[in-house]
Amino acid sequence: MIIVYESKTGFTKKYAEMLAAKTKLEVFRVDEISKISQDEEIIFLGWMKVGKIQGLNKLRNYNVKVVCGSGTGQTAEPDTETVIARNKIEDIPFFYLRGGCLPLKEIKGMDRILLSIFVKMLKSSKDRDEKTEEAISIIENGFNGVKEENLVPVLDFLNGKAKENSL
Repeated sequence: MIIVYESKTGFTKKYAEMLAAKTKLEVFRVDEISKISQDEEIIFLGWMKVGKIQGLNKLRNYNVKVVCGSGTGQTAEPDTETVIARNKIEDIPFFYLRGGCLPLKEIKGMDRILLSIFVKMLKSSKDRDEKTEEAISIIENGFNGVKEENLVPVLDFLNGKAKENSL
């Protein structure tokens, strides 16, 4: 079993490295996929954008056994069921890992433009609630939610699988 990840700003990469340190598994970036046998069991970690797990489609012909999506929300957004359906991973265990976001001033290109527009929309919303305020703050100021404890459900699952295989 190996770990494969797709990371844009480093938060998902950090999770992949933390998971590798805990499991002693090898880690590969998605763009190194040609080095991997299609039969190799894979734990995939990718960052999420509008409920889509980035990089996952590049592994459709590989043996993905676990999928982790990393995002800035406290929970998978829009919700876990939608993420699973959008990514066509109904038969694969899915885990959400709260990741992070660089401050808006550090984001480049089209992402910066789109996030700036999104913040303006959020700020002009008549129904601004706690969740909206948090989203504005995360985008404007950045946020790092990467914590080892967020990997506990993944590690528990993998440990359970290891016990099954040794019986």
